[in-house]
Amino acid sequence: MRVLLLSMPDTVKFIDNVMKLPTLAIISLAGNLKGHEVKVLDLVLFNPKIREALERILAEFQPDVVGLSAMTFQFDTLMRIARFIRSRFPSIKIVAGGYHVTLMARELTSSPDPLPFDFIVRGEGEGTFSELADELQLSEPNLSCIQGLSYHNEHDWVHNPDRALLAPEQISLPDREARMAKGFSWFNMSMDVAETSRGCPHNCKFCSITWMYGRIFRRFPINRIIEDLARIRKQGTKAVFFTDDNITCDIDHFLRVCKAIVAEGLNDLTYMVQATAAGIARNPGLVAEMHRANFRYVFVGFESMIPSALKEMNKPTSPEINRTAAALLKMHGICIIAGCIVGYPDDTKETVAESISLIRELRPDMIYAQYLTPYPKTVLRQELLDAGLIVNPDDYRRYDGFTCNVRTRYMNPGELYSSLGKEVLKTIFDLGFLSSNFFIRNMPGFIAKAYFKYLLVYFSGLFKGHPARFKLDI
Repeated sequence: MRVLLLSMPDTVKFIDNVMKLPTLAIISLAGNLKGHEVKVLDLVLFNPKIREALERILAEFQPDVVGLSAMTFQFDTLMRIARFIRSRFPSIKIVAGGYHVTLMARELTSSPDPLPFDFIVRGEGEGTFSELADELQLSEPNLSCIQGLSYHNEHDWVHNPDRALLAPEQISLPDREARMAKGFSWFNMSMDVAETSRGCPHNCKFCSITWMYGRIFRRFPINRIIEDLARIRKQGTKAVFFTDDNITCDIDHFLRVCKAIVAEGLNDLTYMVQATAAGIARNPGLVAEMHRANFRYVFVGFESMIPSALKEMNKPTSPEINRTAAALLKMHGICIIAGCIVGYPDDTKETVAESISLIRELRPDMIYAQYLTPYPKTVLRQELLDAGLIVNPDDYRRYDGFTCNVRTRYMNPGELYSSLGKEVLKTIFDLGFLSSNFFIRNMPGFIAKAYFKYLLVYFSGLFKGHPARFKLDI
């Protein structure tokens, strides 16, 4: 059976200026679809003109099944692409997967409007999609036996029981050879994505990860991780972004990963990772090992420097922890991308100014500020709905983190836009920030220009109230 897997192209322009990252989920699915001919296409490489690429691959490959993966803000595009495929190739079976359909499967299938896909894969897809592909090859497939699958029978949608999570040893390596297009990058470096673990045991109110994996943390075997990195390097790729949900959840495991990278000589690759401030701050020895393994970029979820905001969101950090984490990373010359959020229920102009000012004092190399976003099914969403603080409850296209969909008890969205924009814009005129900036010190001039272009486009979005987006031709 021929299977085509597509990730959605939706991104915002300021991110597209500096990076084009592939989707790990679809190449992981490809690696676990044994006995089938599988092709993968990351549509982010074709922004904004994706129609031609879709028409070409569908005509050339002639897939029997197309799988579409989307985050919440990408779901509208998934629907449009599914309708596009259905109108031109009505015999193709279409499968929807990813976070949004996992969260909203029952709501989507209870709508009176017909959906343009045949199946929904809920949660982790490697086992469910593989069984579905195997069954669809049969003359009389038995769909009722596939856990984690939703499908439409003659009359209605059927939701099979949820699937138990696979043991990490059961998940085959991603198949990067299945990609039909390449060109992924972070500034001037070719970049790919990998993982060392899945899941997170925490329960931050704004996070929807527990709907995919529960509060379960699973570690991939070290030899599997190393083999995957070796394959990436063999393709000539220079950098790797680890997409783990919480890589610092198990410090011993992360330490073993770092040491194995050094032992196998894979520290000639450049690594980027997401990490918690607490995981960094409480383990100075880990930061030293990360430096040896050539982890050069760390996205740290500082979120806020206001204790009450952190407590309200169940975020396991504090201003003191944030400061310690930043100091450790700076000590080892590691680039800090500071994740922070505004729009907490009790935020005022003063708290926004204070939090961003204190984030700036951490001397990060990039500030990645977002608005609190009420993603479906999160604890946060229900609390904000009950408090009447969500100004856009239904248009999920705007749930990209950079568009404000909430107000606070003291600020409307316009005031949030203005406050965040003014505070982050001060970064450009902060001589201390500029003099210690990783990008300016370590990258050629044209990369520094790209960084400043990123800043300018990003800031313009803050003032407009939404980021510049691509207008897709589909």
